[in-house]
Amino acid sequence: MGHIATEEYLYRENIDEYLEALAQKINDSGIGRHMILIVGGAAMALKVRDGRSTVDIDICFREQNNLYMCCKQVADEYDLPEDWINADVMHSDSFSYALFDNAELYKVYGGILEVYIVNNLDLYCMKLVSFRPKDVQDMEVLSDILKSNGTTREDVISNFIRLYGDEYLLQDDDRKARFMERQMRSGSV
Repeated sequence: MGHIATEEYLYRENIDEYLEALAQKINDSGIGRHMILIVGGAAMALKVRDGRSTVDIDICFREQNNLYMCCKQVADEYDLPEDWINADVMHSDSFSYALFDNAELYKVYGGILEVYIVNNLDLYCMKLVSFRPKDVQDMEVLSDILKSNGTTREDVISNFIRLYGDEYLLQDDDRKARFMERQMRSGSV
């Protein structure tokens, strides 16, 4: 699905600001606590790359419970595109409910919005599935982090299978296999 915004305008500082505003809208609406998992470019912006920006905040959730009503209110208040935060990723090949298993708590906003971020290994696997040019750039950054933490090629394959059930998403495109082999020649990511 295409995005309303064509230029990247979300970065660490304003993502925090908009999530704080979202927590306030959730509180004002009385819809109760919410938990979201941030993946994709916004995860990179928040935890890995200084200066990384994105056109939207990709989220996953287990329960929506009127969350989008509050998201729309934030969009209206801050003059943001309607899809500034969305769960489109949950309909993609790179999504798996297993992403929630090793998610890392980023912050709790307003005591009502728990925000988690996908861990680096899961994010690497997600980006390997998507494999767009911006994903490949992010994978270069992530692979350095993973290698410095001792992650091996076998760890990546094992995690990939944990997320997606088998290696079919790796084998569906020869470019992915070659890329992975090049990055993992030394036995590390």
